[in-house]
Amino acid sequence: MFDFALSILSSVALAPLQPAPSAARIPAGAFLMGCVPADRRCEPTELPRRKITLSRTFWLARTETTVGQYRRFVAQTNYRTEADKRGQGRFWRFDLNEWDWINGLSWRAPFASNEPAPDNWPAVQVSWGDANAYCHWAGGRLPTEAEWERAARGGREGQIHIWGSASTPEVSGVKYANGPDIATAKEFPTFATFKNYNDGYTRIAPVASFAPNRYGLYDMAGNAYEWTADWIVDGPYPTGPATDPRGLPNGEIKAVRGAGWGYPPEQLRVSFRGIAGLDFWTATFGFRCAWDANPQPLTKGS
Repeated sequence: MFDFALSILSSVALAPLQPAPSAARIPAGAFLMGCVPADRRCEPTELPRRKITLSRTFWLARTETTVGQYRRFVAQTNYRTEADKRGQGRFWRFDLNEWDWINGLSWRAPFASNEPAPDNWPAVQVSWGDANAYCHWAGGRLPTEAEWERAARGGREGQIHIWGSASTPEVSGVKYANGPDIATAKEFPTFATFKNYNDGYTRIAPVASFAPNRYGLYDMAGNAYEWTADWIVDGPYPTGPATDPRGLPNGEIKAVRGAGWGYPPEQLRVSFRGIAGLDFWTATFGFRCAWDANPQPLTKGS
């Protein structure tokens, strides 16, 4: 599954150019990674806070990968996601109080088999392998966890959220995130939500519906959890400074960052670390790609 993208180069003929992905330049440099001292909701997995140096500039997609972008990938490569193979995706069952398999759910229809997703939604119901395959096809890769947090912070040290330290994702009338809010609570009454915030979306929102951070990145908090490249353990960070850190050589869980539309408000903090296995996909998990150079227009065989 994970080598699928490599086979595309030799198995698919070239086609007309597709538009280049819109990506933001993330400068090399040092930053403090982990939970900030002012945050009273630090989890053990977000500590210790330590100095991280990224020695190389990289580029990160300004938005989460969209349904339209993923549709082109599938059309040009005949790739089948894990949800396609199984014929099922996951959604939250209130009667069971757990994630459950639902027939017909996939990136095409993440909530109900008869409700197709519009092209400007983030592609969700994708596994880590599905995300990894797309990014390789697009000439890039998934970001490391350190790259993701560096980008999310937008050059601002000491902030709890991408929008600052305000308790809700709205600052001076500007909204920054599709998170669990008043609209979400109407359909999902048992979800923990922001009590005084209404972003207008019960579930997923079109990408770039909210204000970007200082690097011009949208939805780095909320909308969809985002897969990263890193294998991790469900525990604290290593101690001491590090340069270009990467995850473990192998493992059982990957780091996911940014939280999503249906997760508790505390998970929208920049430092919060989610985890998931390779066999997990749901209507709240998406991704965005990173590149080591400014991405070029895509061909069918990219």
